[in-house]
Amino acid sequence: MVAQDRTVAVIGGGLAGLSAAHGLLQQGMAVEVYDMGKRGPGGRSSTRRVDHEGSCLQFDHGCQFIRASDPAVQENIQEWERKGYVQQWDGRLGLLDAHTGTFTERSTSGPDASPSGFCGIMGPGDIYVGVPSMDALCKGLASHPNLQSHWGSRVTGISRLGDDAWEVQYEAGREATPATGRHSAVILADIMTVRQGSPGVLDLGEAGASPVVQQLRTVTGSPVFSLMVCLEKGAVDAPIDGASVAGCDVIQWVARDSSKPGRERSDGLDCWVAMTTEAYAQQLLAEALLTRDGAYVAQSQQYLSDVAPRIWEALWRALQPFSGVERPTPVYMHAQRWGSGFKANLLPEACLSDRQLGIAACGDFCVESSAQGAVLSGLAAARALHEALGDSSVTTELSRGLL
Repeated sequence: MVAQDRTVAVIGGGLAGLSAAHGLLQQGMAVEVYDMGKRGPGGRSSTRRVDHEGSCLQFDHGCQFIRASDPAVQENIQEWERKGYVQQWDGRLGLLDAHTGTFTERSTSGPDASPSGFCGIMGPGDIYVGVPSMDALCKGLASHPNLQSHWGSRVTGISRLGDDAWEVQYEAGREATPATGRHSAVILADIMTVRQGSPGVLDLGEAGASPVVQQLRTVTGSPVFSLMVCLEKGAVDAPIDGASVAGCDVIQWVARDSSKPGRERSDGLDCWVAMTTEAYAQQLLAEALLTRDGAYVAQSQQYLSDVAPRIWEALWRALQPFSGVERPTPVYMHAQRWGSGFKANLLPEACLSDRQLGIAACGDFCVESSAQGAVLSGLAAARALHEALGDSSVTTELSRGLL
């Protein structure tokens, strides 16, 4: 049974926010999720789809995979796999040395290996992806019959109503109709809610003085650009499906997206995704600033069209040892800027919570900057607020929320 008199607002419909919502629903709480994304849930666990001559090109241009090494994540993954949201990516995954052109499979690293490489790819734990696309996991979590959602709605502020309630002010839908919601507690599951100059920044009111928000503001983002490129099948004859790249100043990750479960193609094409290094992303941002005079600068199509060929040139240099001499001409190519794709500094807590105020924060800025970290943080925030709402005598603290 869902406790309708104790509703929690989750601001941010990415993997952390929906994991928090999922955890609260499992404990019988009522949950409403607010997210400004116009295409529905997902956040950085998103997928780009492009029509090309009657066929659909698909790219996971944000989150690449979930490495499930933590028991709590493994337990949830098993449930999500039963529901058809995820599937194990049993591909040729490992480490590519761009200097020598050699590839080391992660299967040779052993069960006690440290979580090194891109998002810990060389560490222990099976690798999973959403099926048939990375955003399928968030869409599956968002489909829970007891979850109320507000997609395409930008939250503008939150304010305290007495001692036991919060008001969420938001602009609903495409018409940006002003609306409000009343909730017992709030979870900030998007760091952009506290970042000045971001389109998602909130008027936090009394919450701005909370230790949760104060510590959240200490987290800094690490930018990354993703490259989506479609090639004729066989243009890159590399023995890899996904690789953390070493010895390259531009590329830190490359994946043959079409090798992931549910993405097989029969049209003679292969879709690839690459992620830049932070240093190269910073170089690109120095040429086209992320913010100007404190305001967010949107990425234009012309800007991304200029960036994509430069990233493709570097990616080709890394893949050339496995291919022909001449660089192939992409069937399709596009870039995406993630101004805060990763976190430059991580908080040691699994989540942040001010139990007296009834506010928490979760995301991949806690403990581990990865999809697994986002899931763990969301579950920790759900438990912290569930405990707080069940015991009003709990004093204000930053909850470690360890699972």
